Amino acid sequence: MIIIGERINATRKTIAAALEARDEKFIAQTAVHQAQAGAQYLDVNGGDPRPGREAENMAWLAEVVQAHSDLPLAVDSANPDAVRRGLSLARKKPILNSISLERDRLEPMLPLAAEHECMVVALLMEDGGIPCGVDDRLARAAALIGKLAGVGKKVDEVIVDPCFLPVSADPASGRAVIDAIAAIRREWPDVHIGGGLSNISYGLPKRRLVNMAALAQAIYAGMDCAILDPCTPGIVPTILAAEAIAGRDEFCMNYVMGEREGRLGE
Repeated sequence: MIIIGERINATRKTIAAALEARDEKFIAQTAVHQAQAGAQYLDVNGGDPRPGREAENMAWLAEVVQAHSDLPLAVDSANPDAVRRGLSLARKKPILNSISLERDRLEPMLPLAAEHECMVVALLMEDGGIPCGVDDRLARAAALIGKLAGVGKKVDEVIVDPCFLPVSADPASGRAVIDAIAAIRREWPDVHIGGGLSNISYGLPKRRLVNMAALAQAIYAGMDCAILDPCTPGIVPTILAAEAIAGRDEFCMNYVMGEREGRLGE
């Protein structure tokens, strides 16, 4: 499982405050804590509506995070200038998070994906809105994988984000995304699948429980990447246990090592 630590994101009030104050210690601690919890990439998002500010934030975050962690970056922005800065400063092969079929995002991001050696999160959104059902997701995945292949990306450099939608708004949306993950995995065995899973629990109490249930089912269906907070109690043990059940942990060695390293909790 590719775990992308999501905490360094300017939509979080604490991160926004640290960015404004250029609080290197706080950002460094956030990076280190996620790495210790099991993250394999660190998402960096410095969103700011002020002209030029987001690119500046991205550059500062990239330098700070890489000074305190050897994990690669997931450069997270819809701003092409910010993405360019982040990808250019990455010391290890990063992830571009994200590209979609929405024209305003596809046209500026596709050249950046071509220019830089990076993995790419392919979000199944288009100008018509969110995906509906399995077939729609498959069609959008085919279109995006094709666009990325056209600029030189290999299938195993693509992370298809199937769009996790709130089950509180549509009870059928959870089953639809799980079934879509299974279908995408059958169609493209070498592609990576995953994304911002926590959207599925929006509007519900004790969201952590819903997220972990969805995570276990998605892993069984074929998901192998998640953008999440690895410091959430129980989330990493859920991943390790689900992979063991899904047959993606030979002789359950990752699960056993997790226990030896104290990562499974009580």
